[in-house]
Amino acid sequence: MKSLFGRIVLNEAGSVPGVAPAAAAENLQQAMLGVVGGFTGPDGRLDYHALRGSWQWAEAGARAGALLGVSLGELIGRPARLAFWINVYNALVFHAIVALEIRKTVWEVRGFYTRVCYRIGGFVLSADDIEHGILRDNARRGWLRRRHFRGSDPRLTLAMHPLDPRVHFAITCGAQSCPPVGVYRTDELDRQLDVAARSFVNQDVSLDERGRVGCSRILRWYRADFDVVGGLGPFLARHLDAGPVRDAVAGRARPCDTYRRYDWSLQHEPAE
Repeated sequence: MKSLFGRIVLNEAGSVPGVAPAAAAENLQQAMLGVVGGFTGPDGRLDYHALRGSWQWAEAGARAGALLGVSLGELIGRPARLAFWINVYNALVFHAIVALEIRKTVWEVRGFYTRVCYRIGGFVLSADDIEHGILRDNARRGWLRRRHFRGSDPRLTLAMHPLDPRVHFAITCGAQSCPPVGVYRTDELDRQLDVAARSFVNQDVSLDERGRVGCSRILRWYRADFDVVGGLGPFLARHLDAGPVRDAVAGRARPCDTYRRYDWSLQHEPAE
């Protein structure tokens, strides 16, 4: 039975000493993707029931224990830090979906993103902490435009400055409308982020029969994040393939005319 309140820390046991933080995060995310591949049927549906009882899942979950003892100070340079937090975020969301036996949508667990957590190098960090406090450089969000970490919160030292809006196409919230994800690596990070951004916008930005530009709601919710790279319009123009969609977007202050409904059903459709 799911607890209604309080944090849900998914890696309280099983610390693996001596693992470098980049390797710990990469190994964890690789294991999570491995179980997805191993238990997805020919119809594209994921057998969550078989997955939960497998040795592969037990091994993947155990790898989260390596995060307990990592020294975040060993993450030298922006690419290493950014790749680490992308991998950890994606692993955490999928780990929570499986562990909490979610069947249709993450909204089955009240406050999912604020409650599911990993203990990492002395901090307990939720999915929201990682996404909004760290990956988004503690940018303002929501109707009240509040910052996630406030005052003298020691987690502010983890924030990725400046914000790279391409992270929005590298992380998954566990829903159908989220981008697909992979394992991000320090020495390949810039190329991987560019591929992720190009792939997502070319698939999700389109023209309708009236010539209106339709976009993912991700581009509406986080439009301000693109100001650091010159604005959403120029960003889309740089990443869209040549053609009518890019022509329609180029030079517009507000490139999106409409936003599609966000599908919150599980990204990996259950087999059962």
